Amino acid sequence: MPIRGGAPKQGDIKLPPGFRISLFASEVTNARAMCWGAEGTLFVGSRSAGLVHALRDTDGDGKADERHVIAKNLNMPVGVAFRDGALFVSAVSSILRFDSIEHRLANPPAAVTVSDAFPTDKHHGWKFIAFGPDGKLYVPVGAPCNNCISPDSIYASITRMNADGSGREIIVAHGVRNTVGFDWHPVTGELWFTDNGRDWLGDDSRIASSTGPARTATISAIRIAMPAQ
Repeated sequence: MPIRGGAPKQGDIKLPPGFRISLFASEVTNARAMCWGAEGTLFVGSRSAGLVHALRDTDGDGKADERHVIAKNLNMPVGVAFRDGALFVSAVSSILRFDSIEHRLANPPAAVTVSDAFPTDKHHGWKFIAFGPDGKLYVPVGAPCNNCISPDSIYASITRMNADGSGREIIVAHGVRNTVGFDWHPVTGELWFTDNGRDWLGDDSRIASSTGPARTATISAIRIAMPAQ
């Protein structure tokens, strides 16, 4: 079935042969991007809620039976990425780090600011983040509008930097309006990413709005080769 928002019923979701789906956790407020910790913790970012969740299945039954909120009042902490025992969290203009987090879920450490050098725009300012096979943290910067070209090359790009925040560089220039997911091919190392295209194109993926006319959006998949080291 096509899913265009709302609350689809689990039983209506069609899966390929050999796959099955079940509910891992409910009432995870405003869940967005997710990542696994080294010790089996599922970390979940959010957008408007400003929360970062941590979920654990301690008895192995496929359902989360332990949950924590490890950060509150953050600025759209959509993206989460785990590396060397630490959780990295995007917060629009900043990348934050929570050290030894899986040993401190009930008493989270204070956030360490890895970088605060990203734009403060909230329009497409939320960020999906992930570590690449080169050990660098990849951080997108969306366009600060629906459809425009900014003179600042940081917008509509994907950047990467070292885990300590140094060495930031743009690896995909103008044209990536708003990527909300990417990963690397396990054999070739190629970076694959989605790109949410401009609104109001008039296609058939219409979403009703209580504040105005129907909106439209497109999603594209683009492949690029990993930058040379």
